[in-house]
Amino acid sequence: MKLLTASIIILIVYVLQKILYIRMWDKNLESSCRFSKDYIECGESAELKLVVSNAKRLPLPVFQLKFSVDKALDFDDMENAAVTDRYHKSEVFTLMGYQKVTRTIAFTGTRRCVASVDNMSMIVKDFFMSATYAAAVDARDYIYVFPRKFRETEFINFYHGIIGNIETRKSLIEDRMTFRGIREYQSFDGKGSINWKQSARNRSLMVNVKGYTMDSSVKILLNLDTDSMIEVDRLIEVSISIASTFAEQIINRKMAVSLYVNAEDMSGNVIHETGSGADISHLVTIDKTLTEINHSLGKDVFLEKLDDELKGASENIHYLIISSYHKPDMIEKVNRLIASGAGVSMIVPYYDAYPMNKNADYISGWEVSLNA
Repeated sequence: MKLLTASIIILIVYVLQKILYIRMWDKNLESSCRFSKDYIECGESAELKLVVSNAKRLPLPVFQLKFSVDKALDFDDMENAAVTDRYHKSEVFTLMGYQKVTRTIAFTGTRRCVASVDNMSMIVKDFFMSATYAAAVDARDYIYVFPRKFRETEFINFYHGIIGNIETRKSLIEDRMTFRGIREYQSFDGKGSINWKQSARNRSLMVNVKGYTMDSSVKILLNLDTDSMIEVDRLIEVSISIASTFAEQIINRKMAVSLYVNAEDMSGNVIHETGSGADISHLVTIDKTLTEINHSLGKDVFLEKLDDELKGASENIHYLIISSYHKPDMIEKVNRLIASGAGVSMIVPYYDAYPMNKNADYISGWEVSLNA
């Protein structure tokens, strides 16, 4: 009799809890998945923040949050994860009534991408683990992993030669009648810019910062058509990284810079030329533009861009052209750009197995190992 009574009670409890879960499992139940930052540098770490909240009395003994994320993000914790074209992760919680739980998962950005977290769903089991309830979560977040910046000594030495040409040209068009402020002396500053009075007051060398003519700027023109069938993606990524690194260094030297690239973004839209700017927020704009690159529009589009630049070429503009393609049709247009009075430096990324043809003095090659 006691066994029968106990069985009936258990059955009643089972039925009641099942009715409760069917009706209420998703009531006042919220989940979110957000990145701790909007963007990071390649190789930098950040966190994915998971928040689940059960704002009702009914406990959820097993709550599972599933989501997908780009493989470019290398997570420290890869338990309960499957890998296909993306990482598919699953995080399990126990939620009591009126409980909120926050969990953070650390990761590192390993390559250039706009990484999204999506395909979120929540799965709940009832108290007896006899039934499963699931629903999609309308939530999505993304993070930019900016192109890799070159920090190696080899690149720094390579960089100084080109940036020296740009700074020399910049000094010729500096407006010495315009005073912008005072800052600490840096290695590339000339002695003539030192403010000795302020230096004595601050007990360290200080320099006057001059203004520049309205149109003074550096234009980075990035061509992503390599005209090659061998490991195209690697040359493209190196070219993008070179553009990103130079943009950073140019802005660090308080010079205005803009970017043009003959490419479409991940939505299939043509990427427009950025405006010209010299502050950190503009560098973020350039890096976001470079991160969104999907594929090249072809060298003909780039050659047309050079024709357009010829129409408005000025001695106030220094062009930094980054292009693996450097055949005579392009060199002829670049030579005309120089003849019009503009300054030009050209960087040609190339594979070590296929030596570069340096057919102009303004060309500098950047060697890439084919078998690395």
